[in-house]
Amino acid sequence: MTTAEPEAVSEEALERYLPIIDGMIAQPFPAADFDDATGYGGPACRVRVLHASQDFWDDEYHRALNRADAEMSADLGALAAALTGRWGDPLTVDLWSYLEAGFDGKRAPELIERLSQSACSMQVWPVPDSGRWIGLTVGQHDTELPLELMAVVSRTPLPAPDAAGQD
Repeated sequence: MTTAEPEAVSEEALERYLPIIDGMIAQPFPAADFDDATGYGGPACRVRVLHASQDFWDDEYHRALNRADAEMSADLGALAAALTGRWGDPLTVDLWSYLEAGFDGKRAPELIERLSQSACSMQVWPVPDSGRWIGLTVGQHDTELPLELMAVVSRTPLPAPDAAGQD
């Protein structure tokens, strides 16, 4: 692999995924909860799987996982840079802390709770003049399952950086 290939992949990600993200910000939230092949959501949020890798059932030495992780990280980085250029530095939300707090019986908002079951952190930007925020994360529901690059759009308020910020 040459050093130009990751940049080309990231440019392709920008061309492919930024219009989807812009559409998610602009479109109304669905009236009812949904869960389908593209993602899930409801009256206050929408989560879209922008890209899913292959599964890793036969990846004994984690080579495919490492390649997929590098690709997802490059795509996430390119998208994050583009959104940072639009709206400034993101807030980093520690989703792992929400998962841990759930073990102690503390409840997080349903969206954050569900995201915390597959991802460790999420970068979040408030979208000016929209009453919404956009988040980006990479998650995996189990070690054999695909990695997923996800975009999240929800209504404000923004999630706290960690579960300690929740009361």
